[in-house]
Amino acid sequence: MLAAYLPDHEVRILDMRCGDELAPAVRAFAPDLVGVTALTPEVYAARDVLRDVKAISPHVFTVAGGHHASLMPRDFHHPDVDAIVIGEGETVLALLVAALGKGPAGQRDLSSVPNLIWRQPDGAFRQNPQQAVPIILDHLPLPRRDLVAQHRPKYFFLFDQPDTSMATGRGCPYRCSFCSVWEFYDGRTRMMCPQRVMEELRTVSTDHITFVDDNFLLNAKREDQIADMIRAEGINKRFSMECRTDSIVRNPDLVKKWVDIGLYAALLGLEGTDETLKAVNKSNSAQTNDMAIRILQDHGVVIWGAFLVDPQWQADDFKRLHDYVSARGITHTQYTVLTPLPGTELYRQALADNRLLTHDYTCYDALHAVTATRLPREQFYRHLADLYRQTDPTPYIEMLHRGVLSIADVKRGKAMLDAMSKWENYTVNDPILGRLTGTEAGMSQPVLRVE
Repeated sequence: MLAAYLPDHEVRILDMRCGDELAPAVRAFAPDLVGVTALTPEVYAARDVLRDVKAISPHVFTVAGGHHASLMPRDFHHPDVDAIVIGEGETVLALLVAALGKGPAGQRDLSSVPNLIWRQPDGAFRQNPQQAVPIILDHLPLPRRDLVAQHRPKYFFLFDQPDTSMATGRGCPYRCSFCSVWEFYDGRTRMMCPQRVMEELRTVSTDHITFVDDNFLLNAKREDQIADMIRAEGINKRFSMECRTDSIVRNPDLVKKWVDIGLYAALLGLEGTDETLKAVNKSNSAQTNDMAIRILQDHGVVIWGAFLVDPQWQADDFKRLHDYVSARGITHTQYTVLTPLPGTELYRQALADNRLLTHDYTCYDALHAVTATRLPREQFYRHLADLYRQTDPTPYIEMLHRGVLSIADVKRGKAMLDAMSKWENYTVNDPILGRLTGTEAGMSQPVLRVE
């Protein structure tokens, strides 16, 4: 999307997860500007990229943006960073690029660019006024997916590879305490019109599309129109979506309509109990979750259940969650440690209560407890790993027979589950146990790597 907002400039995208090498690209392309985005666990890696760029070519203007940079910009007040974009980047980046073109380095005045923090000649950072820069989703240019076409075969979501992600809305009206999405968007929610969604959908080359809106079924009238348009045009794709269970319960007929045009999987934040849902301000209920599970399963939709694991849990809590998943036949699961991500209400509470064990952002990956655990930490990770241990292949065999999954999908899923079910993996970068195994603060290597 950022590249699409710069139609008059030559732009390249490096995906260093897929083998793109920074130094050769910088030397060959000779960019005027290099930007990075980073979620919280990637902060050090992002700063390293900009440091390496400056080492290769000191004149390059370096920019950081994304969720963490917007919510915690001081973490990018760094000698190798020239500017920090706050909030949605498309318009701000375009204005920044235009301003950089108006004068030689050292004489540029970037004070007119809203939502920008930039480094002065003396090294101090100056913050420009915050302004509401309207980005009308219906008017967004089509994303420049051509710039990563060479990597598309490697891109996956859940069990599906290759995959194309589509974001047809931004923001969320709910206020979950662990979530940075609504904080990033200042509580605003916007959605593309059906016509703009279809315009982009027509350009997608992969068989599988994932709608990554936080709640794709938020506006039932819109999603109903999109489904009608997909059917009318005879578009034959397989779809996955992220959605809330209350939207599913309110619109069971809409779920059926989407199944008829290719919906086969849905990612749901379930959490298990009313107590957990209330504790994180989820504004939902376990009863609603159960109703949504039944609706999806009645239509043959694969449920990817996302569950929070509280560091204060005891052994009975882990057993209760295991029994919940087993009783409902949820085959695709994701268990993440309840993590106070910087910039969230949960983080502010933990900081005020002095409950954080570390400020090393590589630990904030939702796989590690950055607050104290009630169980001994080793036991906590053993229980967490055991949640991923699956011994009954029957559901996967049934999905193979129904054509929902392929042999390659099952093998990929098994590799993921095998990695996640080894409790020792979780201790490597743990803020307490990790120090005993020689882990250094600030390391930017992933703890769990699935080849």
